[in-house]
Amino acid sequence: MTDATILIPTFRHAALVPYSLRSALTQEGAVIEVFVVGDGVEEDTRVALAPFLSDPRVRFFDFPKGERNGELSRHEALQEASGRIVCYLSDDDLLLRDHVTEMARLLDGADFAHSAPLFVMPDGSLMYAPVDVARPRFQALLRRGDWNHISLTGAAHTLAAYRRLPHGWRPAPHGIWSDLYMWQQLLRLPDFRGRTAKRLTHLHFPDSLRRDLTVTERVAELERWWRKMEEPGFADELATGVADATRDVAIRHEARIHELHGLIRDIQATRSWRLRTRLVTSWPLRVLLAARREAR
Repeated sequence: MTDATILIPTFRHAALVPYSLRSALTQEGAVIEVFVVGDGVEEDTRVALAPFLSDPRVRFFDFPKGERNGELSRHEALQEASGRIVCYLSDDDLLLRDHVTEMARLLDGADFAHSAPLFVMPDGSLMYAPVDVARPRFQALLRRGDWNHISLTGAAHTLAAYRRLPHGWRPAPHGIWSDLYMWQQLLRLPDFRGRTAKRLTHLHFPDSLRRDLTVTERVAELERWWRKMEEPGFADELATGVADATRDVAIRHEARIHELHGLIRDIQATRSWRLRTRLVTSWPLRVLLAARREAR
């Protein structure tokens, strides 16, 4: 029995996708299959993938360029999936060796799960993005459609849940992220059950933060992290980084909440309508209210 199907969508990351694919193939304690779904790839991507195609666990779906991010190609590929669960991996990210086993554990009794919500900054630090998909408040934020802290990499769901969806992967309307549009379908399943991991089992390198980096620099970054993953003590180092990033966010949010409470007290204490209006429309209050909406 196949424990997991790992799906890697790819477009124009010929120099990076070998790292992602290699990290998928080094999963421990699980029987996997890896679906690389090409969305109108060029010849350099085919060349980069060729050395991996002799591995019977790897299948390359070489689709022509589809609408938007080729979501319908992902759906077509998943019709042939045999894994109990489906794990996602962007073509410029990495999975740690225990990612599949952790997702399989979380998905015992759940429909959707994801690794701890952190991403790697260009300077090598970790940034924590608070979300807990088990909580109704966060589920409501995700269903609203203008907020998403769950990246494609690190997310997983059962194949059974996918087959219960009305559509599966499909192009998202303008103004909404493709992955969020997919998560929303899962969130609307009757009796939806979601889980957010406490451990980080993936490394997400947001492309939006690296647009000024050359391909050579992107490759060097992945190479550095790949080597670090192989070093003794990496798990402890990563856990420390996760704890530090989580604490930094908690401290910032606590400070903002106390500042917000102070502003509210000032508003309540003043009798001047003009001063109240000035306080309500002040820059700090608008920023704090936005932060408070993110924290809910």
